[in-house]
Amino acid sequence: MGKYLNNHKLSYKQIKVVNKIINCFSDNAPELIFECTNKECNYAEHRKQPCRDRHCNRCNNNKKLKWVLKLIKEFPPLPYYHVVFTLPSELNSLLICNQKLLYDIFFKSSFYVLNKFAKDPKYLGGKTGYIGLLHTWGQKLNYHPHIHFLVLGGGIKDGEYKRLPYDKDFIFPVKAMSRVMMGKFIEMIKERYTNDELKFPGKLERISLNRAFNNYLYELSKKRWVVYSKKPMPQSDKAIEYISRYTHKVAISNSRIKSYGKGKVGFEYLDYKQRDKNSVPKKIMELEDTEFIRRFLLHILPDRFRKIRYGGIFSSNQKAQALRLIKKCLIDEISKLTSKISKWIQIIDEQLKIACPYCHEKLLPRKIVLLSGYI
Repeated sequence: MGKYLNNHKLSYKQIKVVNKIINCFSDNAPELIFECTNKECNYAEHRKQPCRDRHCNRCNNNKKLKWVLKLIKEFPPLPYYHVVFTLPSELNSLLICNQKLLYDIFFKSSFYVLNKFAKDPKYLGGKTGYIGLLHTWGQKLNYHPHIHFLVLGGGIKDGEYKRLPYDKDFIFPVKAMSRVMMGKFIEMIKERYTNDELKFPGKLERISLNRAFNNYLYELSKKRWVVYSKKPMPQSDKAIEYISRYTHKVAISNSRIKSYGKGKVGFEYLDYKQRDKNSVPKKIMELEDTEFIRRFLLHILPDRFRKIRYGGIFSSNQKAQALRLIKKCLIDEISKLTSKISKWIQIIDEQLKIACPYCHEKLLPRKIVLLSGYI
């Protein structure tokens, strides 16, 4: 890291995240004292405190399990689609310099598309629900912002739950979704430009003037705005388990890093360009350590940015009423499906529990011991 800092300047946010990750579970980290909840058992143990930063790959498993548990308990066990919205790579430089603003536009544009097509009588003619989560990386740690959506395979129409007419094949036509997405995104970014909210540092200054920016947007409109949709997963527990692989994932996990030496980092990636029907080949990429750090830092999200968002009938102001209505309309079907996911809930509860090795009761953190060496 020292070599990288000699030639690069980090933002306050990046310094904060890097310090947390470096010290996570390290000798410098604070210690937690866990004590047994059984009053007759005096067992206690010291554990290093995790950093709990969302960019750290060692701290996210428990968060993921809690999120999955919440979804399984709250949301109806019905078919869901996995839909992915992407942006053209020509937007990358502007995105990096305006992350919070443009990621927010990305979410709002995607929400607009899903709401618009759900309202169309050809498809649903009502409101559907969805959960979106932002990722900014590709397999090679490159900058590739995209949003994964878990979309309900139906929705509310005229006070009743209705399934999509094509619910076995596709959610909405992806090419039409792509065009609407492009139009809405460009409309919103133009509005922010008019309000002087965009930043154009360094080489971006060349597109900061009105005519140049309009030309830039025109060129963007000719690029591919890819929207990808898979066939619905019939069981909600499978869909939620599938999407949970993405929710608390970070740019790269320790298990993918295979070597480090002589100033180079070797890591594993999936080569989707050479995949066949049955598998995706795994390959090793080597990068200079400074380039590896540069790529990782690209994926540190802005402060207080919500990378998981709920929309449609799953938004906070509609969810409770919508879920009551769905459960009322599908009471028999949901009761059958709910019994299938009870094992899931039990398994996750057990995984979240820290048990005493002697009496097997729950261990809870009671004290924090701060160490002077913590950065």
